[in-house]
Formats: sequence, C-alpha cells, structure tokens
Amino acid sequence: MTGILRYASQNLVLMLLFLAASVLVVFFFVLYICERRKSGKYRHAVDRTNDFIRAFGDGRRCIHAIVRVEDQRIIYMSPNFYAMTGIEPERVLADAEVLREAVGKKEARGIVKELEIWDRISPLDLETDYKNAGGENRHGRLVLERAGNDGFYLAVFMDITEEYELRQELQNDLEQAYKASQAKSDFLSKMSHEIRTPMNGILGMLNLAKAHIDSPQTAEDYLVKAESLSQFLLTLINDILDMSRIESGKMELESVAFDLFEVADKLNSMFKSTMEGKGLHWEVQMQDFDVRYVVGDELRLTQVIINFISNAQKFTPAGGTVSVTFRQMGRLEGNLHLMIRVRDTGKGIKSDFLSRIFRPFEQEDASTAHHYGGSGLGLAIADNIIRLMNGEIIVDSEEGKGTEFVVYVTLPVADMDQTLPDNIDTTVEIRAEEALRKAVDESTLKGLHILLAEDNDINAEIAIELLEMEGAVIERACDGQEAVHMFMDSEPGEYDAILMDIQMPNMNGWEATKVIRSSGRKDSDLLIFAMSANAFIEDKRYSLEVGMDGHISKPVDFDEVRRVIGEQLYFRRNRKDV
Repeated sequence: MTGILRYASQNLVLMLLFLAASVLVVFFFVLYICERRKSGKYRHAVDRTNDFIRAFGDGRRCIHAIVRVEDQRIIYMSPNFYAMTGIEPERVLADAEVLREAVGKKEARGIVKELEIWDRISPLDLETDYKNAGGENRHGRLVLERAGNDGFYLAVFMDITEEYELRQELQNDLEQAYKASQAKSDFLSKMSHEIRTPMNGILGMLNLAKAHIDSPQTAEDYLVKAESLSQFLLTLINDILDMSRIESGKMELESVAFDLFEVADKLNSMFKSTMEGKGLHWEVQMQDFDVRYVVGDELRLTQVIINFISNAQKFTPAGGTVSVTFRQMGRLEGNLHLMIRVRDTGKGIKSDFLSRIFRPFEQEDASTAHHYGGSGLGLAIADNIIRLMNGEIIVDSEEGKGTEFVVYVTLPVADMDQTLPDNIDTTVEIRAEEALRKAVDESTLKGLHILLAEDNDINAEIAIELLEMEGAVIERACDGQEAVHMFMDSEPGEYDAILMDIQMPNMNGWEATKVIRSSGRKDSDLLIFAMSANAFIEDKRYSLEVGMDGHISKPVDFDEVRRVIGEQLYFRRNRKDV
C-alpha cells in the first residue's frame, strides 16, 4: 500500500511538472505569436507611412520636409525637390544654407526674420519668390507646423505661381475699379461745382435785373452779364458731354475726304478779326505740301486746333503774335504725315503744370478761371481726340515767353484731284465770298412763312415770339406727324422753311424730314433745319444725311437762325440764276 502511494505521489509530481511545462510552452508560444503579429503590424504601419511620404515626393508642385526641433536640422526632403528647384536633396540635407540658392538672399533673409518671430505654436504661413529648375522666377508658399509632441516640424512648400498671378490680376482690377470709381466721384463733384458757379451767377443777375426793372440801363447790364454766364455754362455742358462720350468709348470719328487748305482758310476767317481787334499779329501758313485732300474727321481735328488757338488768343497780351502752321512732314504708302503747330508769345505755362495739363478740370492756378474763364476740359478733350486718331500732342512752353502746341497725325491721302493753290508757302489770305457775306448781313426773316415743329410749349413760345419779332410768319406743329400733315395739306410753296425739333412724340424730326423729302411734291426740297437739343456732331451729321439743310443746336441763337437761312436762300437764288 505504502509503495503504491509512493508511486502515485511520484507520478503526481511528474504530472504537475509536465502540466506546468506545458503551460509555459503554451504561454511562450502565445507570447511569441503575439510578438510576431505585433511586429508585423508595426512594419505594415511603417511601410504605409513610407508609401505616404513617397506619394508626396512624386508631386511636381509641392515639396515636403521634416525638420528636427532640437537643432533645426532637415532630416528628410522629398525627392521632387530637385525636379522643382534643380538642387539635389542630399545637398540640402547636408547643409540647409543651400536653400538660399533657390529663394535668393533677400527672400532668405525675410524667411529667417519670420522664423525668428515665430511663436512655434501656431502654423507659420508665408509666401516668397523662388527660381525653379529652369531658372524661371516663380512664386511659392511655405507652411511650417509642429508635428504634435514628437520633436519635429513638418514643412510644406507649394508652387502657387498661377494662383498668385490670378490674385495679382484681381487685385489690380480691384484697384483700377476703385480708381475709376474715385475718378467718377471726383469728376461729379468738380462738375457740380463748375455748373453751380455760373448758374448761381445767372440766377443772381436775373434777380438783380428784376429788382431794377424800372432802371432799363441797369437791368440791361445785369441781363448782358447773365447772357455771358449762360454762354459759359453752355460751353461747359458741351465739354462735359464730350468728355463723357470719350470716357465711355462712344465718341466715333468720321472718315471722309476734306481739304486741308480749306480748313486753314476757315480758321483764318474765324479768328482774323478778333485777333486784330485785340492788337495781335496773326498768321496761318501752309508749308511743303504736295497734297491737298486727306481722309479723316475734319470737324474733330478743327475742334482741337480751335481750342489751341482760343487759348493762345486768351493768354497773349496785345502786341504779341499767334501763328498756326500746317506742314507736310512726309508722304508714305498713301498716308500723309501732318504737323499742325499753334504758337504764341503769351504768358507761357509753369513747368510743374505741363505734366498735368491734359487732365480733366486742371487749370494752372485758381485765378485762371477767374481771369480768363474756361472749365479746364478743353485740353483733355483735345488730347483724347488726337489719341483716337492715333496721333500725338507735344507741348513746349517757357513762362513769360510763350507756348507751342504741336499735333502730329497721319491721315490717308484722298483719292481725288490734288491740285494745289499757287501760294502754298505763304500766309493764307481771307478768300470768303464778299457777295455771300453781304447777302447774309443784309438778310432778314421778314415775310418768310415758317413752319415750326416743336413739342415743348415754352420753347415754342420763345421761338415764335423771337421769330415774329424778325418779321417771320409762324405756324406751329406739336410733333413730327402733325408737321407732315400740315405740309401735305398746304399749297405748294406756301412754306419757305421748316424748323424741325428732333425728339418729338408720334414721329421725330428726322423721320418727318424723310417723309417730306420723299413726298414727290414740287416743294419737297424746301429748306428744313433741325433745331434740337441733340447737339453732338454725330447728330448734326445725321441731320444732313436724312436731307436737312442744316442743324441748329439748342439753346438757339436766333442770329444763327437768320444767318443759316440767309446763306441757304442766297445759294438757292444763285443756283437758279445759273
């Protein structure tokens, strides 16, 4: 029994030892398996991280780097650094100073300065210029951010050149829009001041005239001053409208053949008497021409020259000289290179004002408008007109000695007879027809039967009374359609002329003129004049195109009405005599 127990006891110990060994083996086996699986997981994670980093490195517009916090050393640089900058990443890893080759010294100093003030908490975000692998100037963005608490910074550098250029373009557009808006505000403010000033004078003079109605001479003096201010206001409004059309791109230039010698002759006739009356020596010269007719916008070119001559007359004292010279500079491939110079011996222009002389509303000083008048728009308009002609204006002036405006413009030579006057190098003399001038001076409206087409009652009342004071017999139509009916119902030859407003209800003046001209009546060629607030040159041209004999702009100068009717009657009588 004892032996059996001893045997059983020994076997139990062996069994326990075997069981313990088995447990240890299983434990270590499980531990081994867990460790193997754990290490495999880590390796997989590392592999995925490497793949992620390599994916960054494949980009051509984005560089990634890892910077160690403790010594600011770059320990990783994505391989595409070379593709973007032309610098080997190994050189950067060995010495970060190599980065200066990519960004330049100035930009590098800026980056260092930003790093010095960086709080190391919030991301650092800055932009800089750099050179790419091809040596081109590019623009990049650097973002530097601490990667948790692991002691590393993650740096990302992106090429944002296209985005930067688009941003710059939008910024420039915004600045231009702001400047344009500011210019419009300044223009409106200045315009308001320039309009209100003469308007205040007009109203004041009219009130004074009313207060002195019992003193005819005093009242007349006030009315004359009010009329002068009204003319100034009208000139200002015309200049503002011209400037507005130029700024909006709506001013169109005409291309028709015209005679340069006739332009010079008109200028001579226009200014000769006033220049002599002021005691100025005046001359117009034509030099070196073998061409007479060119193609362009005669009215606009003349407008520019008239502005220069008017200023010369205004600022030149008695005893001085004002001269205009037309000169052919050359002729090449069917084009005439033309110079027009207006020179005076007046007060001259201060040197500091020459750089801004063509700006709207600019005048040399505050006393200019007070002593000489003007709005400061004339030269700006002239400059813009010549620019539209692809020409140039040169100004030369010396204070106290005089000023010279020179226009250079190229115009096509017209395909027509270019026979020139004999005196092409001498002063142009007045060649106005004395018979015509005498006829116009002696002409009156007395006995003329005139049809007035005017829809505005006040304008009609003024026109009727003033025309009747001239001796005319007036009938009124309230719109274009009524004017046509009255003409068609009249006896042939009953009306001597029609004064036609343009903007009228039912039928405008242009349409009414077309109907009358195409009516087939014997008197369908009677005189028809536009008398309208449509005052642009384009409107005047269109009035002639539809068959009108002239265009009189409102506010109406009734001396002009008498003159233009007198001229047309003279031409018609002489045409019939021939």
